[in-house]
Amino acid sequence: MHFRRVLGTALLGMGLTLSTAGAQATGDQARLTFGVGLGVVGGRDLWSSNPQAVQFIVPADTFALERRIRSTLAVSFSGTYFTGDHLGFGGEVFLIGLGFEDNCRHLFSSGSADVAAVCRSIQGAKKSATSVALSVGPILRFNSRKPISPYARANLGLVISTHSSLRTQGTFPTDSGPEDLIIYSDDRNSRLDPSLALGLGFTAGIAKGYNLRWEIRDNITGVQRVTGPIPIAGLVPPHKRAFKHLFSMMIGFDVVLERKRGRRY
Repeated sequence: MHFRRVLGTALLGMGLTLSTAGAQATGDQARLTFGVGLGVVGGRDLWSSNPQAVQFIVPADTFALERRIRSTLAVSFSGTYFTGDHLGFGGEVFLIGLGFEDNCRHLFSSGSADVAAVCRSIQGAKKSATSVALSVGPILRFNSRKPISPYARANLGLVISTHSSLRTQGTFPTDSGPEDLIIYSDDRNSRLDPSLALGLGFTAGIAKGYNLRWEIRDNITGVQRVTGPIPIAGLVPPHKRAFKHLFSMMIGFDVVLERKRGRRY
């Protein structure tokens, strides 16, 4: 009986020890990461203007012009440093695209074939472009030592565009080949506009030192938009900055460059 009591006490003590060790054990925690991501950014209407006169002849033909931001692929490069369990700070280079698609509707026609050709050349025309958003901001994460860790981020930065969101032109045929007709001119080829990105996502450990990352984001991006027609084609139109909500979904991989080891006891 004495032996049984001793054995029972030993087993009970061992069980309590293992239970305590299991409760104290925690997973590793990423502190410094570098990541790349690939995703898609949705499109958005940008501006419309009508009736816009085209001064070929009198009375002038008029167009209804529209421009929207195209859906496109996006690439991101980011780095994040967490000071503790929850709060971190990140920097990002985000290739956001900002290409355009134009539409033209002939409102008043004088019968000029050249004017009709200009509108047809604008209708459905697509312009590819690459704009870069440089941003920094805080990241708040949860369950940082668990296999799946949700997070929220807010990035503030600038969008660098090397193309005009105002300039609009079409073509008409001549004996020497297609000729350009500028409807809206723009004397600036590049601009800096502010941007704000609000994102929700999660990271999941897929191997030691590597995380999978998934994120949805509202990219609130400043873009110049036409605010009304001009009396004669070829001038810079009235315009102002508008903030457009460009929603994106990204998937990426993070390399954990520094981590805090969890307790193993």
